[in-house]
Amino acid sequence: MTRIRSILAATDFSPNSRHAAERTAMLGATLGVPRGLLLHVLEESWLESLKRFIGSPAEVERGIVDDASSSLVELTEEIRQASGFSFETQVRKGSTLDGIAEAASHHDLLVVGAHGRHPVRTLALGTTAQRLLGKTRTPVLVVKGKPDRPYRRILVAVDFSPNSQMAMEGCSAIAPEALVRVVHVYEPLLERQMISAGASDKVLEEYRAKARIDAETQMTAFLEAGQWSTGRTLQHVEYGHASARLPEIAHEWGPDLVVVGKHGRSRVEELLLGSVTIHLLSQSRCDVLVAQ
Repeated sequence: MTRIRSILAATDFSPNSRHAAERTAMLGATLGVPRGLLLHVLEESWLESLKRFIGSPAEVERGIVDDASSSLVELTEEIRQASGFSFETQVRKGSTLDGIAEAASHHDLLVVGAHGRHPVRTLALGTTAQRLLGKTRTPVLVVKGKPDRPYRRILVAVDFSPNSQMAMEGCSAIAPEALVRVVHVYEPLLERQMISAGASDKVLEEYRAKARIDAETQMTAFLEAGQWSTGRTLQHVEYGHASARLPEIAHEWGPDLVVVGKHGRSRVEELLLGSVTIHLLSQSRCDVLVAQ
């Protein structure tokens, strides 16, 4: 994602999804994005249940679709007046997740709110954002609050995998002028086995020191290979468990956006949404961009 040419914002008319639409408009206006689409998906199963209890089901469905379309137009006009960015609008019927994922395949970026209108159902099934990540290959920006300015401080979590490269590219595309802190949290590969085998503290300290040097060397090579070593880039290498430590580093530094790749190096994470990504999505106080 070297340049964003089209953005899809999904809305269920909740406050959080409005924030997502507002962030989309801010990005569109700031980056000069040619096209933005605001999408609302009417859940087909809900419509079918409603029609079984109401007479003239076709007329009822038309009325619901017309109301949703009018609400979209009203929302986009309010946002246009505030930001200067104009959306196209679309109402679809079907599975919410499938409808959003299919529409996202035609755009460079998908923007969603952190929570929708059904927080209890969200807790039971996982956030819409997390579930969407299993269905789309489009980068997903999860908006957690009302935007008040373009992104200025960005934390990018890296493990030097190809997905980390995508995270850096996504960062450059979404906020090319921001201050970027590139963070790698390392845990020496054989440390647990060494502890179990009774390695002395001195041996462990020497092993960790070598692991840190290796991590710093990899960080420098990674940034230089992608030509990301600029005056706006800060390097941060730290020992620890990435899933636990990265959200803590984000809280301490206070970025307004965290960027992470969808998967890490683990083969298990190639099948499941990476644990680091899940922890950052759930624990970060700021917006999160999942690059892929």
